[in-house]
Amino acid sequence: MEILDYIILHKNITLLKGNHEQMYIDFYENNDISLWYYNGGEITHSQIVNKEIRYDKSLYNYFKKLPYIKTINKFILVHAGLNFPDNCNYLSIDDFIKYQDEDTCLWNRENIGKEQKYRDYTVICGHTPVQSITNNYDDVRILKRYGTIYIDCGCVFEKANGKVACIRLDDMAEFYI
Repeated sequence: MEILDYIILHKNITLLKGNHEQMYIDFYENNDISLWYYNGGEITHSQIVNKEIRYDKSLYNYFKKLPYIKTINKFILVHAGLNFPDNCNYLSIDDFIKYQDEDTCLWNRENIGKEQKYRDYTVICGHTPVQSITNNYDDVRILKRYGTIYIDCGCVFEKANGKVACIRLDDMAEFYI
């Protein structure tokens, strides 16, 4: 929660909505805790409960407003995946982004192993740990494939060399924690 609090306080940081933020939203709106807990939400929930009651609502409001996709220069940032229509290279970047639905951006794994490219843009995404893509649990690194950079290095898998991975867009330097 400390990292999230830090992000919320710093307006120069843009958090993208991912499936875990959406699971929290679904829990808050429908009191459906099963999917969120199944995906590790129990620890987060206990941390939220230990804070003030208004924190719960402010977190919900913050998550509701998060973008699920963002373009920066020639990068398309998204939590999970994108839709690539047959004519995607004929679409403007604005139309390509409008074509993306939130559910796909939060959950999609269909392009893994059959990556596609939109013009000269690079997609940067997480959601699927690179260990699951490469079956390599020894040397876990950011994975670069045709038009896509996967940055989820499985920090939840401590026993499988999981780590937090960051990429600085200015010079593509990689950082691991």
